[in-house]
Amino acid sequence: MRFALFILLLAAALSGQAATSTVEVPLKVDLQHLKSVVALALDLDADGQGELVADACNRIELADPTLGAGEQALELSLAVTMHTGATAFGRCTGPRPIEARFHVRLEPGVDSAGRAVIFEPVGAEIRRADGSAGFLARAASQLADRLIVPRLAAIEIDVSESLFAIDDLIMEFMPVSDSRASPLAERARLSGIEMAADGLVAALAVTLQALPAVAVSPEAPLDDVEFAQWQRIEDELDGFLTAVIVHLADDVQTRDLQLDLLAVLIDSRHRIAEALREDTETDPVEALFLEAWAALRPLLEQLDALDVGDDVDLRLAGFLAAGDALTAVQALGPEYGLEVSRDGLRRLARMLLAEQAPVSFTPLPLETDPRLQRLLGLYGVPPRLPTAARSHWLDWLIPLAHAGDDSPAEALRGLVPRLAYLDDYLDLVARLLAVEIESHLGENSRLGAEHRRLFDPLVRATAWKETCWRHYVGRADEPQVIRSPVGAIGMMQIMGRVWRGVYDVERLERDVAYNVAAGIEILEHYLVDYAIRRREHEQPGGLDNLVRATYAAYNGGPSHLARYRRDDTATSLRAIDREFWNHYQQMKAEQWPDVASCYSVGSGN
Repeated sequence: MRFALFILLLAAALSGQAATSTVEVPLKVDLQHLKSVVALALDLDADGQGELVADACNRIELADPTLGAGEQALELSLAVTMHTGATAFGRCTGPRPIEARFHVRLEPGVDSAGRAVIFEPVGAEIRRADGSAGFLARAASQLADRLIVPRLAAIEIDVSESLFAIDDLIMEFMPVSDSRASPLAERARLSGIEMAADGLVAALAVTLQALPAVAVSPEAPLDDVEFAQWQRIEDELDGFLTAVIVHLADDVQTRDLQLDLLAVLIDSRHRIAEALREDTETDPVEALFLEAWAALRPLLEQLDALDVGDDVDLRLAGFLAAGDALTAVQALGPEYGLEVSRDGLRRLARMLLAEQAPVSFTPLPLETDPRLQRLLGLYGVPPRLPTAARSHWLDWLIPLAHAGDDSPAEALRGLVPRLAYLDDYLDLVARLLAVEIESHLGENSRLGAEHRRLFDPLVRATAWKETCWRHYVGRADEPQVIRSPVGAIGMMQIMGRVWRGVYDVERLERDVAYNVAAGIEILEHYLVDYAIRRREHEQPGGLDNLVRATYAAYNGGPSHLARYRRDDTATSLRAIDREFWNHYQQMKAEQWPDVASCYSVGSGN
């Protein structure tokens, strides 16, 4: 049975002026960790071999340990070679060594302090290869009882470090107030143990104190100071998720799981960027944190079954339990006062990253990060030599056919489209798109022939839907790089906040060719790593689905991949996807946009 999140909310009881509630969340100890604990207790080496010595004539050679999870206990089996005898005339005398297997059940429990998992060895026995007790089994059993059983009985998995860390974390997320001396009515403790198919699950309980009941009044709008404060905490949340997810993804060898982890990061960055522009009367950080945790939690559960790093100190298990505890607190309701803080995020990160956790997640770094580029499979684009800008905007009134000696990117620098030269302008953009598409497909592409024919119109339609093939807007003599309300930049509307670490954010603005190349690379990433990998083309609609899904992800993040076919998609998003699809069909047929969809005669645009 796979380990699943459970949250047990016990009945609230009055305590003085404030109510208390106890939440229980799971702390998973997987079989791999348990095997390491047993091997350490028996002094086994890396090959699972060891020797326990009572005296010169009595010893046990150990090998081939197996450990499994039964319904109520761990089942341990060891190959043993039993040497029993006594000293006579200065030498050991006794029967020949007996080769057999030692079997024992380890029943888990909790120590009296509720800080450690302990085990009681039950039913220890020696069996020959044929399963029989055999001759001299009593002497062998006595030796095993003397040398093996006490070591197993002394096993203790101390989780106090995780428990103390969760206490401290709750103190950060549920701060002390004038009406509540401490949010903790009782410290975190282990309250029980259950076996699972791949290990054991300890129930971690913590009793919390609610804020005294007060009359509920409408929430006042955030003032300027409060607004700036939650924006800073959103930056911390962005940095926290980046550090945690990149750390985990870098340890995972499974590409599917790697990409799914990274999708949570990109989606969260999208949501944070959107929240920074939303008109809200409440702090959105708590919702953003819980939304990200809900997406991350099932993936972290998969990590339990993998050999991810060196988890001998149960860091991952403690991190999971801590996040679950915060989710459980939030489920209790606003009277428990959960607040996401910068210090709380840092403390939570340290539970997983330990000394690798940065002192602060802000200010957000904007330089490219080779590790993030490698994990995403996005390596940016080759550097281009800087080119001189045209001397004056009036130069553009010279027929643009004379710009043929320049690269399209050079010709487009600082150029705002106008009806007087719109056809020439659009021809320049079409040439730029063709150059960048050809360059990408020729050097870096992972697309097969079947999908390449979809790609050219996909890129052209995306650029048209995003900006009507514009990189600059405004007055011709004072061009401004086009920018969306959520900070998307340039012709391909690359969100610097979302793609920081992957692309040079400043260059996305100043270099139209770089902006286009980045958009092309992102589109292929979504097409190959998400739309094709998740088999959108096997849904009704066939290969066309890949185009629809890719643009939906490009527009909203990986979680939007299937929105084009879902019944619950918002009307506004349906309209966006429908408009894009119309552009795609136009580009597929003619490789040229429907100019009237963006530029009206006489508008001056």
